[in-house]
Amino acid sequence: MVAALHTAIDFIKKHKADNRAADKAAIQDAFSRRFRPTQIRSVFVGDGYAVRFSEARTGAFSNTVLSLSALQMHDARPFVVAVVRSRYVEFLLANSTFLKKISHSSHELRTNNIKGSFNGTDIMTEYEGIQNSPENFDQLFALHSAFTWPENVERLVEATNAITFRDARFQPTSAQRTTLLEAPQRASEALSRPAYQEVEKELTTLVQTQREQILTAASIDNVNLRGNTIEQILTESVNVHGLGDVVRPLDGGRLIIDIKTKLLDRASAPKAYNVDKFLEFLAEPGSVFAFFMLAVRVERPIVQCRLLSVFDEAILNATGVQHHWAGRGSRGVTQLSGQFGRASEPDYAPRIDVVRARSFLERLLTL
Repeated sequence: MVAALHTAIDFIKKHKADNRAADKAAIQDAFSRRFRPTQIRSVFVGDGYAVRFSEARTGAFSNTVLSLSALQMHDARPFVVAVVRSRYVEFLLANSTFLKKISHSSHELRTNNIKGSFNGTDIMTEYEGIQNSPENFDQLFALHSAFTWPENVERLVEATNAITFRDARFQPTSAQRTTLLEAPQRASEALSRPAYQEVEKELTTLVQTQREQILTAASIDNVNLRGNTIEQILTESVNVHGLGDVVRPLDGGRLIIDIKTKLLDRASAPKAYNVDKFLEFLAEPGSVFAFFMLAVRVERPIVQCRLLSVFDEAILNATGVQHHWAGRGSRGVTQLSGQFGRASEPDYAPRIDVVRARSFLERLLTL
């Protein structure tokens, strides 16, 4: 999250504390004089962030905030609604990930027809157990950054108009379920296999060869563009957006590898995998799924990498299921968050708790 946003929030809080009678217009004017933002209709664009001022003197914040089409212009940066109340200013992160639905004039909203506006009551005050407040904005925006605008629009269309998309939920047969639940044991055994170790060596050598390009790509601010560029460098092909980026044969089965980049000097929460595609692949005999974890610090500079099973303890500890995405005809997606960068260090010892990993799979099947 840009430091400039926190500076702006602190300024607005102090101005309101020093001027109790200040209303929306007064605070908006003070903010404009202090920071000289670019105004795009009702949105004020600062240094790496955007703010929409609103007002709610009593009760719930039910005002219309912004049209969905206008939000699209600002969704790649933190978009904050500053709600001026009688005694204080409330701040809500209102990027598309944190909208429950579209309320106003939205009956024609479709994925190819962006219509309608959202109200204050459509903004989530809590996301996956995280309070939507300034002290959590860094973490929340990192979670938002892993999702694309089309993905969020699809979710909002369904939530707004009760449109259910194609059912993509994987329903395993009895034999597939048995194979699926054996996946942690297969992954554990793969760690010591020469073929698996050779793939890690191959990818590590490629990272060393392309180190300067990777560091340049890691400087890209847009998280999706950054990840796609690094994937292209390592795979020398276009992004296919399947379950993984690299496929290799492995002892009669397949090893699928998904490349994940973690910036060590900032909060990041990359999307992990589509749960149903993940389960369907692991129901194949001989299937093994792993992340090629790339940890980068641009300024120092550092580039570290490891090939890790999705069931590795450090990865499993960082894997969360986004219930926010449930109900789209699928089990949703998982996302990595927290301090998992350590797993990319050369001296990290991979470890798979087979029993715990099997329980994790059983939980995914019940979603």
